[in-house]
Parts: sequence; C-alpha cells; structure tokens
Amino acid sequence: MKNNLSDLNNHLFSMLECLDNDEEMADPKKLDATVKRAKAVCSVSSQILNVARIQVSAIKTAEACGLLNKDMPALIATKDSGTEIENRQKLLGVAK
Repeated sequence: MKNNLSDLNNHLFSMLECLDNDEEMADPKKLDATVKRAKAVCSVSSQILNVARIQVSAIKTAEACGLLNKDMPALIATKDSGTEIENRQKLLGVAK
C-alpha cells in the first residue's frame, strides 16, 4: 500500500472482497484472523481519514485568509506551483 487516499480506498475494497470470499472464510481460524485484521485496518483507516479531513479544513481556512503556501505550516503546505494551486482551488470549489 502506498500513502495516498486512493490507495487506501483500494486497500479497503480489497479487504471487503476478502471478507466476501465464502471459500476463504469457511475456515473459522481464517475467518477470525481476517475479521481481526479488518477491524484493525478499519480503525487505522478512520484515523487517516480524520487527519485528511482536518488537513482539508485547514487548507480551506488558509485559502479563505489569503495565506500563501510559504505561510502555511509544513503539515498542510502543498507544492508552490501554479498547477498545485489550481488543483487545490478546484478541490475546494474556489473559482479564480
């Protein structure tokens, strides 16, 4: 797994497919292990999504305040290029 939300989404669907595999889940030991793993993955995924939600909120607030990338804390700063700024504005629904 890589480190972006698209990869996380793919990983979660892969886990769901694994849980839906009747043949694999017929063995009680495999079922138990897979369910425990799925719960752990779900817990970590929830935290990743919470952090992403906070970062988007911080970016929206920074954009609303007119802050430039160089003024943002490193945690939420994005690349300082026109393309990145345009992409962020599209994501936020901000028309230039």
